[in-house]
Amino acid sequence: MFGRSIAAAEQLYNAGFENLFWVQGGLEAAEEEDFEREGSQAFKLAGIGGVSEFFGWTDQQRAQAAKEGWGYRLLFTGRLVGAIVLADALFVGAQSIGPLLQQLQPH
Repeated sequence: MFGRSIAAAEQLYNAGFENLFWVQGGLEAAEEEDFEREGSQAFKLAGIGGVSEFFGWTDQQRAQAAKEGWGYRLLFTGRLVGAIVLADALFVGAQSIGPLLQQLQPH
């Protein structure tokens, strides 16, 4: 978002960094050859995190899946199915523990 990137640039500038720039359109608009980088991690995937990255829902991951095929897609599908099974188990477990906790409470 525009506001967050400007605020981050201001904090970096106040911390002594001077060679700062803003990428209009964000990382999705940037191309690999637009920036120098260290290491082999693809630039667009280096800053992704959170739930979207875990399940492979980012634009970059969908593009990678189109190139790499079913194996790449199955990994993230497995993660999604695992999360659903875990959520279901937690829900069922909570329903089972509720009556037990009620029995333990003094009336």
